[in-house]
Amino acid sequence: MKRRIAMALIVLASAPAAWSQDIVIGQSVPLSGSNADIGRDMRDGALAVFAKVNASNTLGRKIQLVTLDNANNRQRAAENTQQLVGQHNAMVLFGYNSATNSVDALPLVAQNNMLFFAPFSGSLSLRSHPNVYTIRASYKDEALKILAAKRDVGASKTVIVYYDDQVGQSNYEAVASVFVEAGSTKPPGVAVKRGAAIDASVVEAIAKEAPHYMLATTQFSVVGDFLKIANDKGIAVPVAALSFVNPDELIESVGNMARGTVVSQIIPSPRNSNQVSIPVVKECADALNALNGARLNYTSLESCIAAKALVEALKKAGPKPTRESVLQAMGNVGRLDLKGYTLTFGPNQRHGSNWVELTILSRGNRFVQ
Repeated sequence: MKRRIAMALIVLASAPAAWSQDIVIGQSVPLSGSNADIGRDMRDGALAVFAKVNASNTLGRKIQLVTLDNANNRQRAAENTQQLVGQHNAMVLFGYNSATNSVDALPLVAQNNMLFFAPFSGSLSLRSHPNVYTIRASYKDEALKILAAKRDVGASKTVIVYYDDQVGQSNYEAVASVFVEAGSTKPPGVAVKRGAAIDASVVEAIAKEAPHYMLATTQFSVVGDFLKIANDKGIAVPVAALSFVNPDELIESVGNMARGTVVSQIIPSPRNSNQVSIPVVKECADALNALNGARLNYTSLESCIAAKALVEALKKAGPKPTRESVLQAMGNVGRLDLKGYTLTFGPNQRHGSNWVELTILSRGNRFVQ
């Protein structure tokens, strides 16, 4: 999915505060390393929206998205947050790429009474914080949808694959609790190292449990590694995955090997038919094409939707927004109809949606409902 980025925002660390009258939105995502394409899609989906808003002078002030590269590294993400809040005076933190790269920002957003909006994660490790507002369903919501669909076809036994760190363990416990609450025994888990390729021992440990399917709470690379090794060894274990798996990257990495893989989705599909039938999908596709000619995918669509919601909160915060007023405004947005995707925020409702659909990789290397 390599492509030329026709427009990029570059912020020099030594630059003076020349944008003081602008609304600065701070973002930390991977722009280098194996997840760079995902980070660029997250950045560009939002940039497409902000470019249109700036061109129309909707807010009376420009939005400046400052995106810093965390290389998918927690330490760098923490350093980026310090820089965004301090040096760049970000009014909002927006669209971080995972819970792992978000958790260290929580003390700073609390200290500065500011909004942390739309992290790309359904992890419970973020969702209890009063400054965090999301546009997506939780991992528990996703797991419940997968569990119900698999039970309908007689598949009840699973193994949960998760990262062997604080956030990964939290995700495992959250997903496993869905099975327990549904009357099943707690599924076994297999831990893998974040950022590292898995080896045959992991695949063998999963197969040893004789599951009806594997449920991945990891990024696409773990699923891709599993499918390649299982294919080589003749191990047939169907795969289901939470939306943390990027379906576009999975297709690119393993292609037909992933056929039959189920991935839960928390936004509508960006496919061309939806660009005809769902206005928000078409709007995002057109905005992204105008920005850099890129093709809309799940990641850039989620970022576009999140940016649209954030703009509504900025409108509500008035002509002279502050960190505190934007945080308060987000909690008073109410029902937000984005023409094909609806969000609801209130004083006691910080998570705008619990919508989930399941997709399966079918012929032609396409994820379909």
